[in-house]
Amino acid sequence: MGVIKKILYRGNILGKPRHRNLFLDMEENIHIHYRDLRIELSRGEFEDIVAAFTKQSAELLGIIEEKHYQDGQLPNANQDDVRIWTESRLKHEVKYHPTRFSLEECGDGYHFHYRNYKFLIDPPEFKELVRLFRSLDVDGPYAASYDEVLALLEANEVDFRLDAGDAPGEKLAIRVAGHHLPKIRDIFNYIGFAREGAGELRRYRGERLVVEARPDSGLDALDYRRRRGLNQVGLLVDYLARRQGRIDVNEINRIKVQVLELYFALDGGERLNVETDPELWLYAPANRQVIFPFSPVARGGRAEADRLYRSWSNRLKGFDMGFVKPVKEPFPAAVQETLQRQVEEALRREVAAYGAVERIHVMGSGIRGDMGRYQAPFIHGKLAKLGSDVDILVEIDPAREGEIPGHWKLHLPEASNHCSVYHVGEVPLAGEAGDWAECHPHVPFIDHLLDAYVYLPSTGYREEIDAFLKKFGARCFYDRARDGVLYRGEEEGRIARLLGERFALPAPAVEPMRVSTENALYRVFTHDAAYVLKLFKVSGNYHRTRVAEHTDYEARLVTQLKGRGIPTAGVVPASDGGEVTVEGFSALLFERIPGAVEQRPEYPLEAVGPALAAIHRVQLERPLDLPTGFSFDDTCMIWLPQFQNYLAERDHPADIAEAFRRLAPLAEPLYPGEQRAQLFARSPAVHCHGDVTPKNVIVGSDGVARFFDFNNAFFGARMADLMDGGFEFSLAEKYVHLADFRRFDAFVAAYEQGAPLSAEERADLPRWIALMGVIKFAKEVRVIRDPALKRQHSLRTKRALAIAGFLSERIGACRA
Repeated sequence: MGVIKKILYRGNILGKPRHRNLFLDMEENIHIHYRDLRIELSRGEFEDIVAAFTKQSAELLGIIEEKHYQDGQLPNANQDDVRIWTESRLKHEVKYHPTRFSLEECGDGYHFHYRNYKFLIDPPEFKELVRLFRSLDVDGPYAASYDEVLALLEANEVDFRLDAGDAPGEKLAIRVAGHHLPKIRDIFNYIGFAREGAGELRRYRGERLVVEARPDSGLDALDYRRRRGLNQVGLLVDYLARRQGRIDVNEINRIKVQVLELYFALDGGERLNVETDPELWLYAPANRQVIFPFSPVARGGRAEADRLYRSWSNRLKGFDMGFVKPVKEPFPAAVQETLQRQVEEALRREVAAYGAVERIHVMGSGIRGDMGRYQAPFIHGKLAKLGSDVDILVEIDPAREGEIPGHWKLHLPEASNHCSVYHVGEVPLAGEAGDWAECHPHVPFIDHLLDAYVYLPSTGYREEIDAFLKKFGARCFYDRARDGVLYRGEEEGRIARLLGERFALPAPAVEPMRVSTENALYRVFTHDAAYVLKLFKVSGNYHRTRVAEHTDYEARLVTQLKGRGIPTAGVVPASDGGEVTVEGFSALLFERIPGAVEQRPEYPLEAVGPALAAIHRVQLERPLDLPTGFSFDDTCMIWLPQFQNYLAERDHPADIAEAFRRLAPLAEPLYPGEQRAQLFARSPAVHCHGDVTPKNVIVGSDGVARFFDFNNAFFGARMADLMDGGFEFSLAEKYVHLADFRRFDAFVAAYEQGAPLSAEERADLPRWIALMGVIKFAKEVRVIRDPALKRQHSLRTKRALAIAGFLSERIGACRA
């Protein structure tokens, strides 16, 4: 870059280039067209350019690869300057119009001819340029004052910093990077400053200012350029307001991703001493860096993050910058082919393998072959995309509209084409992703998103959907009637074959269910029936060596309850009546229960309580013919000692340690086995469900509650089941912010509508609450102390503290 003596004018007044092409043509001479620039060349000049560019570009590409160059917030600042001189001398002179200068008004705008170059300029921009040239004073004085000289050094991008002895208005003292000392000398020579003295201190004297420059060391080019960029800091909202309609599309997305980083950090529970009001954020345009000013009050949590996001979104909407796509770089043909195979495999595995899917149509980049990577993350709402979406339309089987996979994320309930929009999966990014994830570790970046319009035939609009598919040239990738049943992987295929053999199921579809369990669950469909296959990989509240034994116990328990009229998911026996092992694990095939699981309050306790009571009542009327080897006291003997072990440890968080201190007196009377035996004897013993939680109850359209998943079943006092339900329906599972222990007594009251408690059971209620509460508290602490389950620590801590608070309040009140 040459030395700037004086800036006559500098401003962002131009619109986007009209053309986005780079091409060659040959008419009366050879043309290189690059956007709005055309260069006219003779054959010899063109051959000079081709020869030099071929060799120099290959050499530069090698250096780019070697130095891992990337376009960052400060372009070129992440490496040394590189200039390639290989065969740089041109052999031929300019042939066409070597001395011509011409301005022409033409049909497509104004043409600015300078020698063999032609620039195409739109009429409004040309008129603005004319006004600017009229206003210029080319004979005006050079920089002379402190501020003028400082601005000139900034314009020349000199790497410097202010030094001791600097006195604004009188003396400019600077430390200059060694590689820019010659540039400093030339600048002051050009603007008429006299050089004084020699040696390390370089003094330049003008009529109004003395400049002292010393060589600087210890900083690299990036350090200087970041400092230079920070000299232009201003309010972010003011910067955006001045650039409405003409901000660089990559820049606004770079800004958005920095805001998302703050949002996700706060939402994830971090407490940061930064301002969260967008009106107070700063921005350094040269660095493309958002600066979040210090706040004396630490901020964090979901509520704070949501307030920040709403304010920021409203501001962007006001600037019409809510949806702005960055520039996309299409992948080379070879990469496109590899990516296409990955996309097709993902569509088979993540979409077609699910029984609810009847057809898949692919459109957009996925069939045009122009998938690519964005130059900056494409920020759409809270989504941060690194590469092109794979746009599909999924037609759902009319008989399976309620079976849309639970892990598909609903993004938009109804789009303009009458479909719902789901995010159904992700394909790894083709090529390098850059360092976005390293720079913004809290942002969940998406590679290539499988973005699905999901059409439910029951909604109608068949003609509109067909027109939509035709409009976008969609291709039918999968049709179940044409292509048959697909499986997500080899395991599902093996399971399907085994089910066909052991249960005589015709061509079953098998798909994994993503639920919060360490066992494995699969949906199984045939043309006229639906099932759930469960593989028992872990034990419940019993020893792991007894998994197969408990599986048989569960099957017999469910079968006998169903035979007594209890509505539940029945066990489907194998054709030969034998035990079933799938993938090396004991397994049961259950009937599929229609209806919905209500995991979030408010719960239909008036249906759930009597349903649990019915399970107990049919046994009180006539005992089941089952072994009693799995007992509730086995559970107590696991978790009460574990509570003691945790109590003895000293590295708990302060709030958990305090909870242990308050619960220890409540737990102590529960340890002696004879004390528990007396308690158990005062409540009728039945085969209990063992895991009375909202996620294990389905309420059908008929209002009937059906319990399922007896994986933790045991024989013991019915009060254990009742207390379990009271706690779990109060805690609201993962919706702990909606926990409400007023539901505890409501659950007990609902249960008593179907099976009233005895006077002894009512009298023992505080002891039962203490026993079940201590066990549940210990279970939560186990998760909190497991590093492998770190993602659950926050939820489990809140649940543990809610349990401890209820116990302290309820049992303390009873004792008082």
